[in-house]
Amino acid sequence: MTIHPGKIIVPVAAIALFLLLFPLIREASALEKTITGADGAPMALVPEGEFIMGLKPGEPLSELNPVRKVYLKTYYIDIYEVTNARYRACIDAGACTLPSWNVDYPSTLHEEGKGWYFDPKMENYPVVGCTWRQAVDYCRWAKKRVPSNAEWEKAARGADGRTYPWGSEWDGKRANWDDGGKADGFKKLAPVGSFPAGQSPYGAMDMAGNVREWTDNLVVRGGSWYSRPITLRAGDPGHEYIVERDDDMGFRCVMDVGPEEPSH
Repeated sequence: MTIHPGKIIVPVAAIALFLLLFPLIREASALEKTITGADGAPMALVPEGEFIMGLKPGEPLSELNPVRKVYLKTYYIDIYEVTNARYRACIDAGACTLPSWNVDYPSTLHEEGKGWYFDPKMENYPVVGCTWRQAVDYCRWAKKRVPSNAEWEKAARGADGRTYPWGSEWDGKRANWDDGGKADGFKKLAPVGSFPAGQSPYGAMDMAGNVREWTDNLVVRGGSWYSRPITLRAGDPGHEYIVERDDDMGFRCVMDVGPEEPSH
C-alpha cells in the first residue's frame, strides 16, 4: 500500500465503529448542561458513566459505604435544595402538606427552625422539617423523584472520587457547617447557593452542609449547618433517621432523561 504525503488513512473498522456510536454521541451532546424543571427550579446534567463511590479502607465509616465503581445513566439534579418558596407552591397546588418538625428533643435547640418556613425573609432558604414522604410528594408533583443514594453521591463528588464537592482538601469557607459562623458566616441555615466556591463538578450547590438531604432509601446525606466536617464528606454514608424530621434536614430532586415516570 502506498501512503501519499498529506493524506490520512482511516481503517474501515474505525469508520464502522464511529458510525455505530454516532447516534449515542449526538444524543449526549444534544442534552443541555442546565435545564429548568416543571417547578421552575434550575437543574444540572449528570452524564452517563462510572464514578467512584464510597470510602477507602481505613477511612471512618468505610465499612458502611465501601469504595467501588458504580455505573449510572444520565440524569438531571436540582442545582439548589428545594426552597420554602418552591415548597409553598406545591402546598398551594394541593400536592404537598405543611412541613412538620421534630418534637422529640426536650431542649429548645431546634425550636427556632419551626418558624423558618413562615418567615417571609426566608423564601430562598431550604425548606426543612419535611419527612421522607413529603419529599417524595414534592418531587412527584414537580415531575421528578427523590435521588438514589448513588445518584446523590455522584452529583456531589463527580466521577473521580474526591472527598468533598470541591476537591480532596477540607475548606471551611466552602460550606455551611457547625462552626458557629466563624469560617462560613452563618450560625445556622443559609440561603441556597451561598457557597458557589463549594459547588460540585456538575454545578450542584450546597451538597456539603446547609441541610442534610433525603435519598430514596430513607437515608439523609451531605451533612448540615449542624454537622462536623467528617459528615460533609461526599462518601459519608449518612444516617437512616429514626426521627423523621428536623430543622437541618431538607431535600432536592432528580429527573430521568427520557419518558420514564417517577417510581415512588
